[in-house]
Amino acid sequence: MSRSQIKIIFKIKKYFSSFCKLKYSPEFDNIFYPASYTNSISSNFLKEFELNKKSNFFKNFIIILKDIFYSLYFINHTIYSQGEVREYDKIVVTWAFKENFDKNGNLNDRYLNLNSNKDKKVLWFVIYMSDKMPNIIGKNLVLFLRSNKKSLNIFKIIKFILINLKFLPKSLNYFLFSISSFNYFSQILIKKLEPFINYNLKYLIMPYEGQPFQNKIISFLKINNFKTKTIGYIHSPPLALPTNFINKMFSPQKLIVNGKDQYYCFSKILGWKKSQIKILPSFRFLKKNKIKVNSIYLPLTVRDEKFILTSLKYLNDYNYIYIKNLSVKNHPAAKESKKNIKLIKMIESYKKNIKKKHTNKKKNNFLIFIGASGGIIEALERGHKVIQIVETPILDIYSSTIWPNIIKKKLNDKIYMYSIKKRGSLIKFGDKNNSFKSILN
Repeated sequence: MSRSQIKIIFKIKKYFSSFCKLKYSPEFDNIFYPASYTNSISSNFLKEFELNKKSNFFKNFIIILKDIFYSLYFINHTIYSQGEVREYDKIVVTWAFKENFDKNGNLNDRYLNLNSNKDKKVLWFVIYMSDKMPNIIGKNLVLFLRSNKKSLNIFKIIKFILINLKFLPKSLNYFLFSISSFNYFSQILIKKLEPFINYNLKYLIMPYEGQPFQNKIISFLKINNFKTKTIGYIHSPPLALPTNFINKMFSPQKLIVNGKDQYYCFSKILGWKKSQIKILPSFRFLKKNKIKVNSIYLPLTVRDEKFILTSLKYLNDYNYIYIKNLSVKNHPAAKESKKNIKLIKMIESYKKNIKKKHTNKKKNNFLIFIGASGGIIEALERGHKVIQIVETPILDIYSSTIWPNIIKKKLNDKIYMYSIKKRGSLIKFGDKNNSFKSILN
C-alpha cells in the first residue's frame, strides 16, 4: 500500500509538470486540487491514478456534475467591510465562522492563533462560512460571504464552461478541473481581493491547503510583478495521501510546517525545496488543548453509510469498542451534509438496539475516525488510542513510508489501529500565543 501511495504522488507530480507550458497560461497547474478528502472532480482524477488506467467518466458523471453546479452558490456573493480600510503592509487570507469573532467584532483566527486587533497594519480577508453576520466587524476586516442558496443563473456556469472548452481537446482532466467549483471560486475571489492589493504590500499569509484560489492569488502577484513575499502555513495535521500539497508553479515562497515528519514529506516527496520550509511549533494546536475521547469522528465526505455502520458493528462485536458509550462527532464543515446526517441517525439507531454489554471498560478509550482525517494524528500526538475505518484504503491509510513515525496495525482489510514512535514528530504542539513576528521571521 505504501509503495502504491508513493507511486501515485510521483505520477501526479510528473503529470502537473506537463501543464507548466505557455499553452496552459495563465492558469498552468493552479487549477488542480487533488484532495483525497473531497467527493468532487478530484475523486475522478485520483481514481485514475490509483487504478493506473482511465477512469470511467460516465460512471463518475453525477459526482462531476454536482461539483460543477456547486458553483451556483458562489454567484450571489457579498463583500462586507466597515468602510475604508487603513494602510496595511500585510494581508491574511483565511476562513472563519461567526463564533470566531469577539464582542468587539475582532477575529480570533483559529488557524494562526492571532487576533485581528493586534496589528493594525494587517488586512484580514476572510472567507466567511456562517449564514448570520457578526454584530460588529473590525475596521481591518473584509468578509467574503457566499449565498446559502444556489443561484438560478445557470447561464453564468454555462458561459464559464464554454470559456474553458478550449482545454478539452488538450486534456479531459485539465478541462474538468478548469470548470470545477474550486476553480470557479478562485476566479470570483481574486476579483474581490484585487482592489485591496497594492505595491506596498510586503507579505501575503495564508493557512495553506493548496486550493486553486490560493495559488491563483500567488500567480496574480507574480504575473503583475508585485514584490510581495508569500507565506503558507500548513495548519492541518498530516493526511495519509497529501496530494493537495504537491508543489506547483505558483505555490508559496515560504512554507511553515509543524514537525520533522512534515518536513520530510514536503521536501522528499511533495517537491518542495528544503530552503522553502521552516519547522515551527503549531500555531493552531496547543499543548493546553484537549480532544474528546470515546468519540466517533465523521469525515467531511461520507461515501458509503452502510459500510461504515457495518464496520462499527464489527468493532463492537469483536470487543474492540463498546459503541453504546461512544458519541458521534460530525465534521464542522459537513453540518448540512445529508449523507453525514443520515449516518448519524443510523449509528444512533444501532446504539439504542444494542443489548449486550462489554465487561472490559478499558475498551472505551479509543477515538474512532472514519475515512481521511488529520484528526488521527492530533489524537495520537495527544497520547490517545486510535482506530480508523477506511472507505478508500489507498487514499486513507497512513504509512511509515510517507510519515516515518507512524505505526499501524491491521484489524481487517479496512480497519486499522495506529500508534506513533515518537510524540512531537508529526505535530509539535505550541505552548503560547502566536505573533506575526514568529511567522515573518
